[in-house]
Amino acid sequence: MPPLPPAPAVADQAALFEQAQQLLNMAPRLAFEKASLLRDPILRERMRRDAYLSLTRSNPREAAALLPEVIAARWLSSIHFAQALDVAWYTVAKQPELSKQLLLATAARHPAIALREARQYVDLPYGPAIRAAARRAAEVPPADLLLLQLKQNPSQTVSPAETLRLAASAQTEDERETAIRLLRNHPWDAGADASTLRGALALLAESGNPLPVPIAVIHRALNGLEETEDPLAEAVKAAVILAAAPAAADEAIPPTPLGRVLKSLRQTASPTLQIPDLFPSGLCVQRYVFHDDDDGVESFNSFLAAYANDPNWTLQRTPDRVLLSSRGSKLRRIEIYANVPSSKAAIGAPRPTVLVHRGHDHHFDATRKFLTHDARLVFLGSCRGMANVEDVVTHCRRAQMIATRGIGTTAVNDAFLRALNNRLLEPGDTLDWNQFWATLQPALGASQHFRDYVQPHKNPAARFLAAWYREALSAP
Repeated sequence: MPPLPPAPAVADQAALFEQAQQLLNMAPRLAFEKASLLRDPILRERMRRDAYLSLTRSNPREAAALLPEVIAARWLSSIHFAQALDVAWYTVAKQPELSKQLLLATAARHPAIALREARQYVDLPYGPAIRAAARRAAEVPPADLLLLQLKQNPSQTVSPAETLRLAASAQTEDERETAIRLLRNHPWDAGADASTLRGALALLAESGNPLPVPIAVIHRALNGLEETEDPLAEAVKAAVILAAAPAAADEAIPPTPLGRVLKSLRQTASPTLQIPDLFPSGLCVQRYVFHDDDDGVESFNSFLAAYANDPNWTLQRTPDRVLLSSRGSKLRRIEIYANVPSSKAAIGAPRPTVLVHRGHDHHFDATRKFLTHDARLVFLGSCRGMANVEDVVTHCRRAQMIATRGIGTTAVNDAFLRALNNRLLEPGDTLDWNQFWATLQPALGASQHFRDYVQPHKNPAARFLAAWYREALSAP
């Protein structure tokens, strides 16, 4: 897309970014306007995208008025086809070419919806072209369906190109396991576009093991980050790849703003957490979020049992929440606010510096609203919490993150969090994550699940995003 004109000078970019974030759902049109004032072109376009997608859902008429400003955006096809239809009806009479471009792009991305809704547009002059685009896209079997078939029939074969597409698209744990099995015998000398290659290599690299691929393949995967639909998301994949790549891969890092941040991550990160950051005025407020299903109830009961009969902690309970307060130390106190899983009431806790998500990953959307810039430590106890790294760092840019690349379990979560709070209340202002992990080895070291929990300084995606936001929001 053509470059936007330079953004007007706005002194506090971080404050502007936070304002735009807060407005995304309440006033997306205003969020769109504020996003245009961001100086960094990647951050600016990303926020404009998020604001516009929100606007298509809440006010398609206003979204239609802004359509000329976004029609050339690389992310146009990410608009859901149902919302695209709503927007198009406000432009179809006076700006039919814009409606056509919008519906063609989104029909190719969401073919099943486009074919199902064909009656809504087929009588338009360009309606048959939209349906044809959806039919062509629908001829490619969805990745999730193919991965399910391959899991059920491991002897089934797919082409090298299809293997990479499936690996780049894998989402669930089952899908990812199936895709990794396919990649073990993949002929890496086969050609592939850089974006698909990045997705497949990032899947392999997330294990933390060295990448078993030729260095030339890694070089190809690092090409063209800025020209993609979502440069930041692609750079996150590049960061994960580089963390598992040999030093020779440095030569392929592009000399661009994204590339400079990626190269900075090749230096060893500090394995420390500054404990006073969690205790403003001597109090560390922690928010535990539980969800109302069997897993959430089990996690909640196990959490309470971990502190039961401990004279160093007091428990206050209401029908909606529990409050656990540490006792003993006058210099540091911890208050843990936790909702009862069945409760829909607001907790009313102070803004926490520690946020803990307990339960399945699909409940993370409900936890997301508690992510604020006050947080300094975010713990995701769900399976594959690493998949939510962008959300966490975007909303909690100064927070360290602990999550798992595999299965999160109640036993690991309770033991980890209990030991962490004990350590936070001990003397000393610095927590060394390597030393802390070592103290957990006697109790958790034999657990394969614990081995999948990632230390904050060994999380390349979170480290990259935090570094990039610091640069993007800094004054020129």
